Amino acid sequence: MRTLAFIISLLLYTSKTFAQGIPSRQLSLEDKVISLNNIRFELNADGLPKQSNIENDGRNDQPQHLLYEPMHFHFYTSAKAQEKMTVLNLDVVSQNRDSIVWKATSTSANLKMNVYGKMLSSGLIKYRISLLPTNNIHLAAVNFHIPFEKSVARYLKGLGQDSYMRPDTVRWNQASWENIEPTVWIGNDSLGLYLGIKESSKWLKNNGGSIQINVKGSSMLADVYASNITLNQGDILDFDFNLIVTAQTSKGQYSIAKRFKKYKKLDKKASNKN
Repeated sequence: MRTLAFIISLLLYTSKTFAQGIPSRQLSLEDKVISLNNIRFELNADGLPKQSNIENDGRNDQPQHLLYEPMHFHFYTSAKAQEKMTVLNLDVVSQNRDSIVWKATSTSANLKMNVYGKMLSSGLIKYRISLLPTNNIHLAAVNFHIPFEKSVARYLKGLGQDSYMRPDTVRWNQASWENIEPTVWIGNDSLGLYLGIKESSKWLKNNGGSIQINVKGSSMLADVYASNITLNQGDILDFDFNLIVTAQTSKGQYSIAKRFKKYKKLDKKASNKN
């Protein structure tokens, strides 16, 4: 009888706890904004992240914003000239409580960029960027920029960094790939972003790829870079990466290593699935 009473009490406690609002992990989409519990992830017209924030976490009067401006690419044909991309479309392919999938296409005079994105209820976002030349073209440089709000970029873990406080400048290059994976988490006590670049991103591995993270102007910029890329019609240049927007309330550096390990595990698990 005592065992039965204990089971009934446990069930009643569990039901009450869930009724009080433990958040369920399900996705919703409204006007290019994906919601997952207290995280808001907004898509730009080109399918790349425009902004992400968390609702009031009890310590801030206003929502905290992750990005200073949308994530974006630069395709340089010379030191001063670059391809001007124009968005053609952004379409939501499928959506349910467990995943949301979208596709977008942008073009320039010589390039077509296809963006495929998928957000899972785990919080992980999978991206595949495919660059297709419509004419033979030589790119002096390709830059993928993630401009963070400075207030968010307090801590950094990954890219071979042992300290938790973000250094003034962090550098990584493709020669380090075998020993130091291109994975990094940047954030503060409440909000952060994990980035994991995939092995299939040949433009980084074969073209002197590098990552540099430092303050630039009003933002803290993560610059993923490669140079001297020649593309002929029929070629495809893929850039695959995963993101995790993280919302935390635990104290600073004492849990960063544990968090980073958890994010890497989620990243690798998702990468083994379609």
